[in-house]
Amino acid sequence: MDYKESGVDIEKADKLTEIIRGTVSSDNIGMFAGIYEHSLIPEYALVGCTDGVGTKVIPLAENDLIETIAVDLAAMSLNDMICVGGQPMFFLDYIATYSLDVERMARFIKALKDVLLKYNCTLLGGETAELNNLISKDHFDVGGFAVGIVKKENILRKENVEKGDVVIGLKSSGPHSNGYTLIRKLFNTGLLSPNDFIESLEPTHIYVNEIIELCKNKSIKVCANITGGGIAGNLERVIPDHLTAEVKKDKIPSQHIFQRLLELIAEDECYKTFNMGVGMCVIASPDNVDNVMKTCEKYEPFIFGSITDNEKGSRVWFG
Repeated sequence: MDYKESGVDIEKADKLTEIIRGTVSSDNIGMFAGIYEHSLIPEYALVGCTDGVGTKVIPLAENDLIETIAVDLAAMSLNDMICVGGQPMFFLDYIATYSLDVERMARFIKALKDVLLKYNCTLLGGETAELNNLISKDHFDVGGFAVGIVKKENILRKENVEKGDVVIGLKSSGPHSNGYTLIRKLFNTGLLSPNDFIESLEPTHIYVNEIIELCKNKSIKVCANITGGGIAGNLERVIPDHLTAEVKKDKIPSQHIFQRLLELIAEDECYKTFNMGVGMCVIASPDNVDNVMKTCEKYEPFIFGSITDNEKGSRVWFG
């Protein structure tokens, strides 16, 4: 079974991205977050991003894991924001529901506010819509919109990356919020056990405070949030054309859920769809590796690659 067979076509999404790139004519397309400059703040740039939880919201709601939905929603935007060095400022949410469940949505809003405060981000407002002609009965969806700020001279850009830099992985908590159309298909067809399915629903790790600290110390060149598209699809976004991130799969710490997925799905498909245990990639010069490892010890960091000349025609290569 693959992602397309389960109902998600990544190739179509890539085609749409190229159409958007040509239509919008913005350098922000393809970046983890948009960068906005204004004459009123000449030394700084605003950083904006938006995302949702995807179909993971379905099993989370079914298992009454409302607080996990809040964590995942915050994570999906804030983890993107820090990839350009942005420090979160405020967040807005959007809830679309068949019929408003006041108790559940109150839990969600409180949990979202509480998790954002851990990263100095204010829940500024939002919108709730009852759309019973659009949303299926007993279902709801959520979206998030985050705005942050970064000093222009501190923006993390791929041009910072050099040959000899080190690729460091920060451990994920599982699939985070990607690939759940496929995971749900595996579970619903009896290929994934209930225990494995529940294990896959762990809240997404949020790496904001550690990455911001590394940015303040100028200890990292770039970082990449590993979401849809997997390690290669996201890491290549922060690698210059003339260089390659050569990474080794056997350096990634094993997680049970990914071993199970590898038993059910082709390896290439797994690595295109899931983070496979790498929630965030950080690239640093060799003399800053120790600082990265110490600052991010909560996420069990591991060295799993290095930056070399692009002699293989690919910005990411699994050695």
